[in-house]
Amino acid sequence: MDLLNSESSLITQENYRAKTCRILGELLDTENIYVVELHSILTGYRDKFFAEEMQDIVPTHSTEVINVIFGNLDELYHFHSSFLKDLTENIDCTGLVASCFIREKDNFYHLYSNYCQNLSASEQVRENLLDSYMFFETCQKKLGHKLPLAAYLLKPVQRITKYHLLLRDLLHFLDDSKSTQQALECMLVVLKLVNDSMHQITIDGLNLDLPKQGQLLLHGEFSVWTENKKDIRLRLKPARRHVFLHQRAMIFCKSAPKTSHNKSVYQFKFHLRLSHIGLTESVKGDARKFEVWLRGRAEVYILQATDVEQKQTWVSKIKRVLLDQLEELKDEKIKEYAQSHRCLRQTTSWDTTNNCGSHHTNSYRALSCDSEMRNYYESEFSDGSNSEDEDHLCHTSSPGGRYLALADYFAAGSSEVNMKEGDVVELHKIGCAGWWYIKVCGTSFEGWAPAAYLQSYNRRSSERSSRSQE
Repeated sequence: MDLLNSESSLITQENYRAKTCRILGELLDTENIYVVELHSILTGYRDKFFAEEMQDIVPTHSTEVINVIFGNLDELYHFHSSFLKDLTENIDCTGLVASCFIREKDNFYHLYSNYCQNLSASEQVRENLLDSYMFFETCQKKLGHKLPLAAYLLKPVQRITKYHLLLRDLLHFLDDSKSTQQALECMLVVLKLVNDSMHQITIDGLNLDLPKQGQLLLHGEFSVWTENKKDIRLRLKPARRHVFLHQRAMIFCKSAPKTSHNKSVYQFKFHLRLSHIGLTESVKGDARKFEVWLRGRAEVYILQATDVEQKQTWVSKIKRVLLDQLEELKDEKIKEYAQSHRCLRQTTSWDTTNNCGSHHTNSYRALSCDSEMRNYYESEFSDGSNSEDEDHLCHTSSPGGRYLALADYFAAGSSEVNMKEGDVVELHKIGCAGWWYIKVCGTSFEGWAPAAYLQSYNRRSSERSSRSQE
């Protein structure tokens, strides 16, 4: 019996090793393909704007336009070229592979946050670039790409959502998985931060330099009361606000109704600098409320969360930021800080002040990687009746129309849908930044997919008919 168990254990270990090697091989192979694709975009599209042989068909442009179209793709290419070398050198050891991800966590976040925040502007510039169709089509043919530029500009979004899936698969077959678990947690944090950063591009009328406000820590819906010493009546008027908590500022916005897929989701209302606020953790009469206030309580903002858990999360995070500010200002600056922030020191008791009326709130939307990406698509939703074409391949983009998949697409999350080249799909909804909600005809599968992977079914049929007549 012991012999049988030993043989069975050995077979299991060998199977695990084989599966581990397969996953690591997939990681390395797909990383190599990704680097090649990034290089092809830069040399096959961006550089062609300056190529002599293309000047007859190059659309009118400026350096600024080119920078917006491609964003920080050049930085991504150089980063991943280096990252690929690290993976190649360490691919035989899962612990070292995990270390590659842990070590580059901050680079992943900053590079992909910048890229994803630029996507909407890139799409708009490409749509408005006059006489660009022939240029982009010529570049595509020279490269031998099945898909247009719009699809290739989505490659970074697809790639950043792939890493945590591979690391999660790897965890299933490892005995000592501590470093891999840490790498997975790092990439999940990166993915959440990148997803959160996408909200920033949808704030209309924002008068702040967002990068200078630091990392986005939290965001969510609140009922907000405002108390002002000059007008106590303001307190009786709660407003529904979407609040973004950064390291240096709280940004208060109003959700805006959508009229088309490329309009802003939020309207900027006001912001508070965290270096200027105090915090009261509890408000009598409602465990869901807390206060932030300016010096001397000249202005007080009462925030009512949907539940106690959301309130505690926000209070804990704000408290941590305020305490970190004190740590940064120790030694030579602590006296100056103490003079100008005497009120802030009083918040160490995190005490309660006056009560105010309760207000009905909508249900809180929990955050997860898949649900965040889904919320990004759906928050930008348009009913499609007034939507513009998603790209030059689609002559109609009204719900109910049929389209043909130009290439395989592998879903990056539960809200997306897989497609195979040649699949016929039906359009149900038009989202933002080139994402459509579709159903694969003849199946029960439906979800979000990039519009750049689709071509009008009628157009493809007419092209085939024309070729057969020739």
